[in-house]
Amino acid sequence: MRAALVLGCLTAIGAVGCADRAPTATDVVGVYRAEVPGTDRIPARTVALRLDAGNAAEMSVTIAAAPTASVEAGTWSLNPQGDIRVVLARDGFGPVSGDITFRWARRTLTADAFDTLQWGARGFALSRE
Repeated sequence: MRAALVLGCLTAIGAVGCADRAPTATDVVGVYRAEVPGTDRIPARTVALRLDAGNAAEMSVTIAAAPTASVEAGTWSLNPQGDIRVVLARDGFGPVSGDITFRWARRTLTADAFDTLQWGARGFALSRE
């Protein structure tokens, strides 16, 4: 059964990828989105994260109560274990998201290391478009 799973991953990898291996840069490039629920201290937000082939990253965050998105730009990198580190800088207003490490699984990035004051203790996951 395992051989069939591995063979299936090798033949069907395409843009989706296989959960049994670390991702490559080609696997993770794309646009990811999420609705991040609010808490009593943090407002609900809509988040879009773009990772491009040149290792540039851009995150836009729209707070439910504010009509203007905050856009943060930076870079992303992929370590040998498959973790994706995104480092963002402030765009002039709004809180900076800073340094976030994500785990990749097929079409989802799950925040693994992040500022809990910024994102809450539950964290968040982004789905690829």
